[in-house]
Amino acid sequence: MTDQQFPCNSCGLCCKMVVLVPELSDLDRGDGSCKHLVNDRCSIYETRPLICNVDGMYESVYWRQMSREQFYVLNLTACKQLQMKAGFPEEYQVKLPAEPVN
Repeated sequence: MTDQQFPCNSCGLCCKMVVLVPELSDLDRGDGSCKHLVNDRCSIYETRPLICNVDGMYESVYWRQMSREQFYVLNLTACKQLQMKAGFPEEYQVKLPAEPVN
């Protein structure tokens, strides 16, 4: 599954729900969305906080605790849950690997 980059489909839901992550409370513009979200895109993408960068978080924090693939699956699962809750059609939701990761 991994080619060393998280398979984000750029739906933007993680940026629209920063209110769900206590560590991102200072980014909430008051409606639960990130204050850097402009026209459904991150206006500070290249300099975004580490917590907003799946690959950066893995390489800086989680690389000793699990494989990159396991970390991706955890993040993809959270993405899929957000997308399902938002009513995204199946074809627009992120894809989870077919087999469980040990």
